[in-house]
Amino acid sequence: MSPAPESGRDEESPPEAIPKSRYSIAAVSKLTGISCHTLRVWERRYGFPVPERSASGHRRYTQSQVEILCRLTELNRTRRQPIGELIERLSAPACPPGQEPVSPEQSNDEAIWTELVRHLLQGDYAGAEREYASLASRCNPSTLVERVIYPAVVEAGEGWYRHSCSVYQERLITIFLWKKLNTLIIAADAANVEPVRSVIAGTVQGDRHEGGVLILNHAMSLRGWKVHNLGVDLPVSEFAAAVETLRPTALALSFVLSRNITRRFQELERIQAVPVFVGGRSILNYQSLARHHGLIPLIGPISKSADQLQVETDRWYHERDRAGEAGTVAR
Repeated sequence: MSPAPESGRDEESPPEAIPKSRYSIAAVSKLTGISCHTLRVWERRYGFPVPERSASGHRRYTQSQVEILCRLTELNRTRRQPIGELIERLSAPACPPGQEPVSPEQSNDEAIWTELVRHLLQGDYAGAEREYASLASRCNPSTLVERVIYPAVVEAGEGWYRHSCSVYQERLITIFLWKKLNTLIIAADAANVEPVRSVIAGTVQGDRHEGGVLILNHAMSLRGWKVHNLGVDLPVSEFAAAVETLRPTALALSFVLSRNITRRFQELERIQAVPVFVGGRSILNYQSLARHHGLIPLIGPISKSADQLQVETDRWYHERDRAGEAGTVAR
Protein backbone atom coordinates (compact mmCIF):
# COMPACT_ATOMS: atom_id res chain seq x y z
CA MET A 1 0.00 0.00 0.00
CA SER A 2 1.20 3.54 0.61
CA PRO A 3 4.69 4.38 1.85
CA ALA A 4 4.81 5.39 5.49
CA PRO A 5 4.54 9.16 5.87
CA GLU A 6 7.48 11.23 7.01
CA SER A 7 6.95 13.93 9.58
CA GLY A 8 5.06 16.81 7.99
CA ARG A 9 3.56 17.04 4.53
CA ASP A 10 4.37 19.39 1.72
CA GLU A 11 1.73 21.61 0.25
CA GLU A 12 0.98 20.22 -3.19
CA SER A 13 -1.58 20.51 -5.95
CA PRO A 14 -5.24 20.04 -5.05
CA PRO A 15 -6.68 16.53 -5.29
CA GLU A 16 -8.23 17.06 -8.72
CA ALA A 17 -4.84 17.94 -10.27
CA ILE A 18 -2.15 15.29 -10.62
CA PRO A 19 1.29 16.95 -10.56
CA LYS A 20 4.28 15.66 -12.45
CA SER A 21 5.31 12.56 -10.57
CA ARG A 22 7.67 13.41 -7.71
CA TYR A 23 8.45 10.35 -5.65
CA SER A 24 9.79 9.94 -2.14
CA ILE A 25 12.97 7.91 -1.70
CA ALA A 26 10.93 5.00 -0.29
CA ALA A 27 8.73 4.92 -3.40
CA VAL A 28 11.77 5.06 -5.71
CA SER A 29 13.24 2.12 -3.81
CA LYS A 30 10.02 0.16 -4.35
CA LEU A 31 9.87 0.96 -8.07
CA THR A 32 13.53 0.29 -8.87
CA GLY A 33 14.68 -2.29 -6.33
CA ILE A 34 17.54 -0.01 -5.26
CA SER A 35 17.86 0.51 -1.53
CA CYS A 36 17.45 3.96 0.01
CA HIS A 37 21.02 3.73 1.32
CA THR A 38 22.37 2.98 -2.17
CA LEU A 39 20.44 5.90 -3.67
CA ARG A 40 22.02 8.24 -1.14
CA VAL A 41 25.50 6.79 -1.79
CA TRP A 42 25.13 7.20 -5.58
CA GLU A 43 23.94 10.76 -5.12
CA ARG A 44 27.00 11.57 -3.03
CA ARG A 45 29.55 9.54 -5.01
CA TYR A 46 28.38 9.87 -8.62
CA GLY A 47 26.12 12.92 -8.56
CA PHE A 48 23.08 10.93 -9.63
CA PRO A 49 20.26 10.87 -8.91
CA VAL A 50 20.15 14.38 -7.43
CA PRO A 51 16.59 14.87 -6.18
CA GLU A 52 14.66 18.02 -5.63
CA ARG A 53 13.98 18.95 -2.03
CA SER A 54 10.60 19.62 -0.47
CA ALA A 55 10.02 22.59 1.78
CA SER A 56 10.70 20.29 4.73
CA GLY A 57 13.97 19.04 3.16
CA HIS A 58 12.84 15.59 2.05
CA ARG A 59 14.06 14.11 -1.23
CA ARG A 60 11.71 14.18 -4.22
CA TYR A 61 12.55 12.30 -7.44
CA THR A 62 11.10 12.91 -10.88
CA GLN A 63 9.57 10.31 -13.18
CA SER A 64 12.50 10.63 -15.58
CA GLN A 65 14.96 9.83 -12.77
CA VAL A 66 12.92 6.74 -11.88
CA GLU A 67 12.99 5.63 -15.53
CA ILE A 68 16.77 6.02 -15.72
CA LEU A 69 17.21 4.09 -12.46
CA CYS A 70 15.02 1.24 -13.75
CA ARG A 71 17.13 1.09 -16.90
CA LEU A 72 20.28 1.23 -14.79
CA THR A 73 19.07 -1.72 -12.70
CA GLU A 74 18.46 -3.75 -15.85
CA LEU A 75 21.84 -2.95 -17.39
CA ASN A 76 23.60 -3.68 -14.12
CA ARG A 77 22.15 -7.20 -14.24
CA THR A 78 23.17 -7.92 -17.81
CA ARG A 79 26.49 -6.12 -18.34
CA ARG A 80 29.84 -6.40 -16.63
CA GLN A 81 30.44 -2.66 -16.38
CA PRO A 82 31.27 -0.48 -13.36
CA ILE A 83 28.20 1.16 -11.92
CA GLY A 84 29.82 4.59 -12.16
CA GLU A 85 30.24 4.22 -15.93
CA LEU A 86 26.61 3.13 -16.37
CA ILE A 87 25.40 6.09 -14.33
CA GLU A 88 27.56 8.51 -16.32
CA ARG A 89 26.23 7.19 -19.62
CA LEU A 90 22.56 7.00 -18.70
CA SER A 91 22.41 10.30 -16.84
CA ALA A 92 24.39 12.31 -19.43
CA PRO A 93 22.55 15.23 -21.06
CA ALA A 94 23.29 13.67 -24.47
CA CYS A 95 20.98 10.81 -23.50
CA PRO A 96 17.59 12.41 -22.81
CA PRO A 97 15.47 10.63 -20.22
CA GLY A 98 12.85 9.59 -22.80
CA GLN A 99 15.32 8.00 -25.19
CA GLU A 100 17.52 5.12 -24.04
CA PRO A 101 16.24 4.55 -20.51
CA VAL A 102 12.63 4.00 -21.59
CA SER A 103 10.86 2.95 -24.76
CA PRO A 104 8.22 5.10 -26.49
CA GLU A 105 5.64 2.43 -25.63
CA GLN A 106 6.47 2.73 -21.93
CA SER A 107 6.15 6.53 -22.07
CA ASN A 108 2.70 6.17 -23.67
CA ASP A 109 1.70 3.72 -20.95
CA GLU A 110 2.66 6.27 -18.32
CA ALA A 111 0.47 8.88 -19.98
CA ILE A 112 -2.51 6.52 -19.98
CA TRP A 113 -2.12 5.26 -16.45
CA THR A 114 -1.95 8.89 -15.38
CA GLU A 115 -5.37 9.31 -16.97
CA LEU A 116 -6.49 6.09 -15.33
CA VAL A 117 -5.52 7.47 -11.93
CA ARG A 118 -7.22 10.75 -12.72
CA HIS A 119 -10.52 9.02 -13.52
CA LEU A 120 -10.34 6.94 -10.35
CA LEU A 121 -9.64 9.98 -8.20
CA GLN A 122 -12.92 11.39 -9.44
CA GLY A 123 -14.82 8.15 -8.94
CA ASP A 124 -15.34 7.87 -12.71
CA TYR A 125 -15.29 4.08 -13.08
CA ALA A 126 -16.56 4.12 -16.65
CA GLY A 127 -13.67 6.34 -17.71
CA ALA A 128 -11.22 4.23 -15.71
CA GLU A 129 -12.50 1.05 -17.37
CA ARG A 130 -11.99 2.60 -20.81
CA GLU A 131 -8.43 3.63 -20.01
CA TYR A 132 -7.63 0.23 -18.52
CA ALA A 133 -9.15 -1.58 -21.51
CA SER A 134 -7.00 0.52 -23.83
CA LEU A 135 -3.88 -0.50 -21.93
CA ALA A 136 -4.89 -4.15 -21.71
CA SER A 137 -5.37 -4.27 -25.49
CA ARG A 138 -1.79 -3.07 -26.06
CA CYS A 139 0.09 -4.96 -23.33
CA ASN A 140 0.64 -8.58 -22.47
CA PRO A 141 -0.35 -9.47 -18.88
CA SER A 142 3.20 -9.24 -17.53
CA THR A 143 3.76 -5.78 -19.02
CA LEU A 144 0.35 -4.65 -17.82
CA VAL A 145 1.27 -5.47 -14.24
CA GLU A 146 4.85 -4.19 -14.38
CA ARG A 147 4.28 -0.98 -16.37
CA VAL A 148 0.75 -0.01 -15.39
CA ILE A 149 -0.79 -1.59 -12.30
CA TYR A 150 2.19 -1.48 -9.97
CA PRO A 151 3.43 2.07 -10.82
CA ALA A 152 -0.15 3.37 -10.68
CA VAL A 153 -0.56 1.91 -7.19
CA VAL A 154 2.72 3.51 -6.12
CA GLU A 155 1.56 6.81 -7.61
CA ALA A 156 -1.63 6.53 -5.53
CA GLY A 157 0.41 6.09 -2.39
CA GLU A 158 2.63 9.00 -3.35
CA GLY A 159 -0.44 11.14 -4.02
CA TRP A 160 -1.63 10.49 -0.49
CA TYR A 161 1.87 11.13 0.83
CA ARG A 162 2.11 14.47 -1.04
CA HIS A 163 -1.32 15.35 0.28
CA SER A 164 -2.63 15.70 -3.29
CA CYS A 165 -5.27 13.06 -2.66
CA SER A 166 -7.11 11.84 0.41
CA VAL A 167 -7.13 8.37 1.96
CA TYR A 168 -10.45 7.45 0.35
CA GLN A 169 -9.13 8.45 -3.09
CA GLU A 170 -6.02 6.33 -2.59
CA ARG A 171 -8.33 3.42 -1.76
CA LEU A 172 -10.42 4.02 -4.89
CA ILE A 173 -7.27 3.58 -6.96
CA THR A 174 -5.67 0.64 -5.17
CA ILE A 175 -8.83 -1.44 -4.77
CA PHE A 176 -9.71 -1.00 -8.46
CA LEU A 177 -6.21 -2.06 -9.52
CA TRP A 178 -5.92 -4.99 -7.12
CA LYS A 179 -9.23 -6.30 -8.49
CA LYS A 180 -7.75 -6.12 -11.99
CA LEU A 181 -4.63 -7.92 -10.80
CA ASN A 182 -6.72 -10.68 -9.20
CA THR A 183 -8.52 -11.13 -12.53
CA LEU A 184 -5.15 -11.53 -14.25
CA ILE A 185 -4.09 -14.07 -11.61
CA ILE A 186 -7.26 -16.12 -12.18
CA ALA A 187 -6.63 -16.13 -15.94
CA ALA A 188 -2.99 -17.15 -15.47
CA ASP A 189 -3.97 -19.95 -13.09
CA ALA A 190 -6.59 -21.22 -15.52
CA ALA A 191 -4.02 -21.41 -18.32
CA ASN A 192 -1.51 -23.13 -16.04
CA VAL A 193 -3.09 -26.60 -16.30
CA GLU A 194 -0.08 -28.80 -15.47
CA PRO A 195 2.21 -26.95 -13.05
CA VAL A 196 5.42 -28.83 -12.34
CA ARG A 197 6.55 -26.66 -9.43
CA SER A 198 4.78 -24.86 -6.62
CA VAL A 199 5.49 -22.03 -4.21
CA ILE A 200 3.84 -20.91 -0.99
CA ALA A 201 3.60 -17.11 -0.79
CA GLY A 202 2.46 -14.62 1.85
CA THR A 203 3.60 -12.21 4.53
CA VAL A 204 4.56 -12.87 8.13
CA GLN A 205 2.74 -11.86 11.27
CA GLY A 206 2.32 -8.09 11.56
CA ASP A 207 2.78 -7.34 7.84
CA ARG A 208 -0.51 -6.71 6.03
CA HIS A 209 0.82 -5.40 2.70
CA GLU A 210 -0.56 -7.73 0.02
CA GLY A 211 0.61 -6.01 -3.15
CA GLY A 212 3.96 -7.75 -3.47
CA VAL A 213 2.41 -11.15 -2.80
CA LEU A 214 -0.22 -10.63 -5.49
CA ILE A 215 2.32 -9.48 -8.08
CA LEU A 216 4.62 -12.43 -7.30
CA ASN A 217 1.60 -14.75 -7.51
CA HIS A 218 0.87 -13.51 -11.02
CA ALA A 219 4.52 -13.62 -12.12
CA MET A 220 5.03 -17.20 -10.92
CA SER A 221 1.72 -18.38 -12.41
CA LEU A 222 2.82 -17.02 -15.78
CA ARG A 223 6.02 -19.04 -15.41
CA GLY A 224 4.10 -22.28 -14.92
CA TRP A 225 4.21 -22.52 -11.12
CA LYS A 226 1.28 -23.38 -8.89
CA VAL A 227 1.01 -20.68 -6.22
CA HIS A 228 -0.41 -21.32 -2.76
CA ASN A 229 -1.18 -17.75 -1.71
CA LEU A 230 -1.72 -17.79 2.06
CA GLY A 231 -2.30 -14.04 2.23
CA VAL A 232 -0.95 -11.67 4.83
CA ASP A 233 -0.23 -11.47 8.56
CA LEU A 234 0.48 -15.17 9.17
CA PRO A 235 2.77 -16.60 11.89
CA VAL A 236 5.86 -18.41 10.62
CA SER A 237 4.64 -21.56 12.35
CA GLU A 238 1.68 -21.64 9.93
CA PHE A 239 4.00 -21.36 6.94
CA ALA A 240 6.09 -24.20 8.39
CA ALA A 241 2.97 -26.36 8.75
CA ALA A 242 1.93 -25.53 5.18
CA VAL A 243 5.38 -26.54 3.88
CA GLU A 244 5.10 -29.87 5.69
CA THR A 245 1.62 -30.60 4.33
CA LEU A 246 1.66 -29.07 0.84
CA ARG A 247 5.29 -29.97 0.07
CA PRO A 248 5.97 -27.02 -2.24
CA THR A 249 9.10 -26.45 -4.25
CA ALA A 250 9.80 -23.18 -2.45
CA LEU A 251 8.53 -20.69 0.12
CA ALA A 252 8.51 -16.96 -0.73
CA LEU A 253 7.60 -14.22 1.74
CA SER A 254 7.27 -10.47 1.33
CA PHE A 255 8.64 -8.09 3.97
CA VAL A 256 7.46 -4.50 3.62
CA LEU A 257 7.93 -3.82 7.34
CA SER A 258 11.13 -4.52 9.25
CA ARG A 259 9.49 -4.85 12.65
CA ASN A 260 10.81 -7.96 14.48
CA ILE A 261 12.63 -8.97 11.31
CA THR A 262 15.51 -10.68 13.16
CA ARG A 263 13.07 -12.84 15.12
CA ARG A 264 11.18 -13.73 11.92
CA PHE A 265 14.43 -14.71 10.21
CA GLN A 266 15.36 -16.91 13.16
CA GLU A 267 12.00 -18.66 12.90
CA LEU A 268 12.29 -19.10 9.14
CA GLU A 269 15.78 -20.55 9.52
CA ARG A 270 14.18 -23.67 11.03
CA ILE A 271 12.42 -24.45 7.73
CA GLN A 272 14.94 -26.72 6.03
CA ALA A 273 12.85 -28.77 3.58
CA VAL A 274 12.63 -26.10 0.86
CA PRO A 275 14.48 -22.94 -0.15
CA VAL A 276 13.07 -19.92 1.69
CA PHE A 277 13.00 -16.66 -0.25
CA VAL A 278 12.45 -13.24 1.30
CA GLY A 279 11.67 -10.14 -0.75
CA GLY A 280 10.06 -6.75 -0.41
CA ARG A 281 11.20 -3.26 0.48
CA SER A 282 12.68 -4.14 3.88
CA ILE A 283 14.91 -6.88 2.49
CA LEU A 284 16.95 -4.31 0.58
CA ASN A 285 18.49 -3.30 3.90
CA TYR A 286 18.69 -6.79 5.42
CA GLN A 287 20.24 -8.92 2.68
CA SER A 288 23.29 -9.96 4.71
CA LEU A 289 21.16 -10.81 7.74
CA ALA A 290 18.86 -12.92 5.55
CA ARG A 291 21.78 -14.89 4.13
CA HIS A 292 23.20 -15.32 7.63
CA HIS A 293 20.02 -17.19 8.53
CA GLY A 294 20.09 -19.34 5.42
CA LEU A 295 17.42 -17.34 3.57
CA ILE A 296 17.65 -16.20 -0.05
CA PRO A 297 16.97 -12.47 -0.59
CA LEU A 298 15.04 -11.45 -3.69
CA ILE A 299 16.21 -8.02 -4.82
CA GLY A 300 14.82 -5.76 -7.51
CA PRO A 301 11.50 -5.42 -9.31
CA ILE A 302 9.20 -8.36 -8.73
CA SER A 303 9.29 -9.53 -12.35
CA LYS A 304 13.07 -9.89 -12.05
CA SER A 305 12.72 -11.47 -8.62
CA ALA A 306 10.52 -14.17 -10.16
CA ASP A 307 13.31 -15.04 -12.59
CA GLN A 308 15.80 -15.05 -9.73
CA LEU A 309 13.54 -17.33 -7.69
CA GLN A 310 13.59 -19.92 -10.45
CA VAL A 311 17.36 -19.79 -10.88
CA GLU A 312 18.07 -19.86 -7.14
CA THR A 313 15.64 -22.75 -6.63
CA ASP A 314 17.51 -24.86 -9.17
CA ARG A 315 20.80 -23.96 -7.50
CA TRP A 316 19.46 -24.80 -4.00
CA TYR A 317 18.31 -28.28 -5.02
CA HIS A 318 21.47 -28.93 -7.00
CA GLU A 319 23.63 -28.04 -4.00
CA ARG A 320 21.47 -30.14 -1.68
CA ASP A 321 21.77 -33.15 -4.00
CA ARG A 322 25.52 -32.71 -4.25
CA ALA A 323 25.80 -32.57 -0.48
CA GLY A 324 23.73 -35.74 -0.22
CA GLU A 325 25.92 -37.54 -2.72
CA ALA A 326 29.04 -36.42 -0.87
CA GLY A 327 27.59 -37.75 2.37
CA THR A 328 26.81 -41.10 0.75
CA VAL A 329 30.35 -41.42 -0.62
CA ALA A 330 31.84 -40.55 2.77
CA ARG A 331 29.88 -43.36 4.42
